[in-house]
Amino acid sequence: MELEKIKNEMDTLNSDDLNALIVFIQDRQLLNDYTKILVDALEAKHNDSISCPRCGHHHIKRDGHYKNRTQRFRCIDCGKTFTPYVGTILENTKLSYITWLKYLIIMSHDEDLRDCAKYAGVSLKCSFFMRHKILNALAHRMETVELSGIVELDEMSVNISYSGNHSKHAENPLPRKPYKRGRKGNRRDKKDQNITDAVQIASAVDRNGHILLKVAKIGSTTLDNETTTAVYLKHLQKATTLCTDGLYVYRRLSESLQINHYAFPAKSKAKRGIYHINHVNYVHSQIEKYMKKHNGISSKYLNEYLAYIAYMIETRARDVHDYFVDIYQCHCDFRRENYIGTGFIYESISLG
Repeated sequence: MELEKIKNEMDTLNSDDLNALIVFIQDRQLLNDYTKILVDALEAKHNDSISCPRCGHHHIKRDGHYKNRTQRFRCIDCGKTFTPYVGTILENTKLSYITWLKYLIIMSHDEDLRDCAKYAGVSLKCSFFMRHKILNALAHRMETVELSGIVELDEMSVNISYSGNHSKHAENPLPRKPYKRGRKGNRRDKKDQNITDAVQIASAVDRNGHILLKVAKIGSTTLDNETTTAVYLKHLQKATTLCTDGLYVYRRLSESLQINHYAFPAKSKAKRGIYHINHVNYVHSQIEKYMKKHNGISSKYLNEYLAYIAYMIETRARDVHDYFVDIYQCHCDFRRENYIGTGFIYESISLG
């Protein structure tokens, strides 16, 4: 059938049929391209040299195939057998690579779990685990971020969410009773003054576009010197100047790093030459936008979602090829048992 005839036929389709046709064309495009995407991801990950995940040596030989026809390798030094997908989002997966590519496409469009499940052709439960496998890899990527040159620092406060923690988890009781008519904001509990309904997010961005987002403190309305040093210090070894708001702990941080420091009023748009905090304020606006659309993100998963938000801001207007290659290179140690029936991690809460 000629192209013009196809176009004429498309004019007769209703919106549902047209959307189904678009999905079909996208799937056909993925079918043609997925082999190249996977090969590029493997080359970027292993750099033409596969190493043993146990001992790190490169004395590797081929050792047949698994039942799913995946190539098996054996380390000559320690004898461990493994696949080239170990430590990645494809480790221990029974889903096809096309399913993962489709999931990355719809997830990059900022859709919720149900829409992602429908587009990728998986169940809602499977969609949850696929999403958190991707988020786990990006959270490991966040640990390797290095900020250099002029770096903008600021913190933002969001409400604690105990989503996923209910009365059925009697072994993990919540520190407060559920709200019945909404919360009143980041304020202390009337009955227990040690409980503050706030999470402090540490954020930083340099002029190269690298972004650092982490949960700094849970149950507090501000940051202290110890927390600031623990969160920021290892990521700022190449920084030359800090641009922050007026919080005093940032002055102490710049003194410990022995670099220049420029302080601005909170959410200020003022500039002193090339120094300002507009970029980090933009990052805060994107966090607020994402959390407003995806209401109910549990605070125990907040670090992973922050890593995803940072990645999406850094890599705007990129295609599924680049997404898959980037995420495939990130280390992933996702285990399902860590996401089933897990209570709120009290050891990480700093009530103050």
